[in-house]
This record gives sequence, structure tokens and C-alpha cells, in this order.
Amino acid sequence: MNKQKLIGRCIVVSGLALLAACGGGGGGGSSENAEPTLSLDSGNYASKKIEISSSTNVDNINQLSIDLNDAYGLLGDLHDSLWRQSGGVSGTTNCDGGGTAKVTYAGKDRNDDESWEFSDCVVSTYSHGDVLLNGTFRYVDTLTGETATSESWKGYESYNITGELKNSGEPLNVKGRSDWDQLFSWDNDTASGRFVDTTEAFELKVGNRYVALRNMETRLEGTEFEAEYTMDGTLIGSAIEGYVQIATPTPVSASANETCPTEGIIRISSDGSAEIRYGSSAAGTAGAVAVWIDGQIAESYADCTGVGFALVY
Repeated sequence: MNKQKLIGRCIVVSGLALLAACGGGGGGGSSENAEPTLSLDSGNYASKKIEISSSTNVDNINQLSIDLNDAYGLLGDLHDSLWRQSGGVSGTTNCDGGGTAKVTYAGKDRNDDESWEFSDCVVSTYSHGDVLLNGTFRYVDTLTGETATSESWKGYESYNITGELKNSGEPLNVKGRSDWDQLFSWDNDTASGRFVDTTEAFELKVGNRYVALRNMETRLEGTEFEAEYTMDGTLIGSAIEGYVQIATPTPVSASANETCPTEGIIRISSDGSAEIRYGSSAAGTAGAVAVWIDGQIAESYADCTGVGFALVY
């Protein structure tokens, strides 16, 4: 199992500049894209716009970021624990803390195709304690092309899981699928690649905390020294009690030698809109980062200290 492949890989932009541009709660209105259906969205957050203005509360956006990071961390924990438990052998195995997991490995050579069916399976995780699992998980990764200096892969992972975090007693629900298309190449000492993730719908609910991705595509392309990143799709969460649409009208360019992107625009829209403009895309309005809200500049920064930037992939 390739631990690098986890649903929800996306850009993380944090810090006061972005957060001051985004507020939570309220709003109303409907999402323009009503499909696909999100079956765990009991709060109907996918249809609720949130206010984006310079005067709105930043705490809810902070919490959405925390919830997203927690979701990725939980999935990573589960991946690691399941791999340690089965070790690549098909059959029904007793889980660490009780219950069973029926595992089928159908991959051949370097290709991976594994299906998991959980029945009251309790696994021990590094950061989340014991987790009870019922339902199914599948992971597929297929080599689609290979030369002396390159290889390409396509695959997906899908979840339909219910369960519980045993330490807190919070119910757990994970549902959805993420697909990837990856190209790795190398020339002498330089490695490069293209990584494209698409998620039609993915939901994770822990207790009353809910996060979802819908119609999301993320793309990272470049070398180990320089890369461009784009994303387009919808983030939904109970923390903001609604949704925001994320897009990169100008790809974000990052360099290993720079602490801040040299170019790029990230646009966040819902009820109102904000843009985070980096480097040359700030058009002389900031040394490193400018934040625009509804077409007006709101903040400018000489460096990225106040606006954290990280690619999570």
C-alpha cells in the first residue's frame, strides 16, 4: 500500500491574511453544482453559502482547516495500521482489538489491487487510538506505461465505512472515492512529475464534525526544485456551516529556494469572494502576498510569514 496516496490531498493556505478574508456561518443560497449527492451531509451544508468579507469571524475557517488535517491524519493512520496487520496476504484475519477483516489481494507484479471488508474490526492507530470499522475499502494502483526514464500510474481508493473512535466514543463515517493519474520521469540527476487527483465526492464525519470535497481536481507538475500547482472544486464543512469554492485562475508557482510562491492566484468564493495573490501576481500591490476581497485590496505582506503556504501531496 502506497502511503502517499490519501484522499483529500490539496493546497493548504493558512495565516491571518487568508483567514481574515473568510468568514463562517450564515449565508443561505444554493450551490450551483447540486451533483453528486453527499449522503452524509445531514446539515445540508453543500447548499449554504458563507459570507466572505473583511469583517467576518476567522475562527470557523481555522476550524475547517483543523478538521481537514485531522481527516487526512485519520486516513493515514488507518492505512498504516491496516498494512501492518495484513502484510499483503489474502484471507480473513483477526483484527488487533477484535472483529475480522477479509482481505483480497488481486494485484500482479508491481500493480496493486486490494479489497477490504470489515466486520466489527478494531484496529490500533498511532494517533487516534483504537478505531472500530465496518464496511469496505478498496485501493488500486496500476502501472500504465514505462520507459527507461519514466513511468506512469493510474489508480483510485474508495471508502464506504462506518465505525467509531473508541477513545472518544464518536461515530465515524467515511464515504467516497479519489482517482489519480501520475507520471514520474528522471533525466540524469533531476526528477520531475505530474500528479493529478480528481474527487467527485468524498465525505468524512466524526461525531458532529463533517468535511467533504466535491468535484475537486488538484494538479501538481514540475521538478523537485520548481513546480506549479492548481486546484478547482468545492470544500464543505460543519465548521463553516456551508461551502466555499476554490480555484487557481493563475497557477501557483513554488520553488525549493523560495519561502513564498513567486506567482499565482488562489480564489475563494461563496457569498462574496477573496483572492490571495502571490509574487508577480500581486501586481505591485505587495512584496510577496496581497489579499483582495470583492475586487478591493484588503491586506498586503512583504513576505510569507503571516500567510503560511504549503503543498500537501
